[in-house]
Amino acid sequence: MWIFRWSEDSHLEKELNDSTYGETHDWTYIPAPRVVKKPDNYELQNPVRSVSPEILTEKEVRNALMAWLRRKVRYKNELAQKMEIKEIVPSIIFYYVLDTFIEQRALKFSCQQKPIIGAALSPNKKLKAWEVQCFPVKYFQEETKYFHMPNSDKKGMCISCYGRGLVLCARCWGSGEITCRKVYSSRRGRMLSLCAECTANNTADCERCAAVGHIQCLRCDGQGKVWYFTNMKVEYLTQHQYKMIAEEDFPTSALQKAHGMVIHDHTAELVTPISTCNEEEVNLASQLLVQESHFAWPDSRILQQKHSLTAIPVNKVLFTWEDLNGRFWIYGTKRQIYFKNYPLKKSCWP
Repeated sequence: MWIFRWSEDSHLEKELNDSTYGETHDWTYIPAPRVVKKPDNYELQNPVRSVSPEILTEKEVRNALMAWLRRKVRYKNELAQKMEIKEIVPSIIFYYVLDTFIEQRALKFSCQQKPIIGAALSPNKKLKAWEVQCFPVKYFQEETKYFHMPNSDKKGMCISCYGRGLVLCARCWGSGEITCRKVYSSRRGRMLSLCAECTANNTADCERCAAVGHIQCLRCDGQGKVWYFTNMKVEYLTQHQYKMIAEEDFPTSALQKAHGMVIHDHTAELVTPISTCNEEEVNLASQLLVQESHFAWPDSRILQQKHSLTAIPVNKVLFTWEDLNGRFWIYGTKRQIYFKNYPLKKSCWP
């Protein structure tokens, strides 16, 4: 008795055209072997450069606000000219960034019609996932590579057709006939348009399988056997961590495009946390993020790390205008403005 599997043609064609086919959950990630690495002592030999807040004058504040208003079509510039500046409060926002470049490897059981062509090894030698030599093109540049594990190929029965070389046609469900759509009937007039192919019996031969009821298996190309092998995926990823040390009332979302001064940066296989900054909160943030990076990705191997500390000057301006008390911020080396709910807007503008 012949037993056929249903064909899943669209799904299978995609799989056969892509040797790396498979969702994320199809891959089994292999934990990297543990290697003890010692961080360097760069941080102690190169302390963080100290910086002082930039204090703006009233004239500089008005000029920065006027330059910002010239780019705002709907805003009037009367406020910048007539406001009374009560206080200018300078400060520094520290932006600490830690990038960790990691490598992770995963295996997946795959198959194809032809034998695997790859590096030749001795017949009895097999490599483990982390024994295969692979290197990134460039550090901190994300990429994914795929390999056929050497000596993992073996010929066996095709799991799609159970070695028969044929699968049931998914269009006619193995019957060899399909419902003819050329027959037309009208309920009101009770009219019937006859079809020359099916002579109005509503069935026609399935063109896909030539009325046989089964088609050739795409996975094994009708041979009944395929080559099974282990596919390996190597991923190089950059994990980004950061911490903003700022005043509680400053909108940190405005700092995404802020320009500042890089006062410390270093790249190493494993970086040492910053410990020489005058702002103790920076030292604590660096220590926390560096420690987290050592355990955040347990199945991965850390190839390199880099961290940087940027100082962004900020001036908070407190002002009064008529009966309004307000505030805005001038931040960054390019003196950008953050002014929420600007009060003077034009009623009509082109």
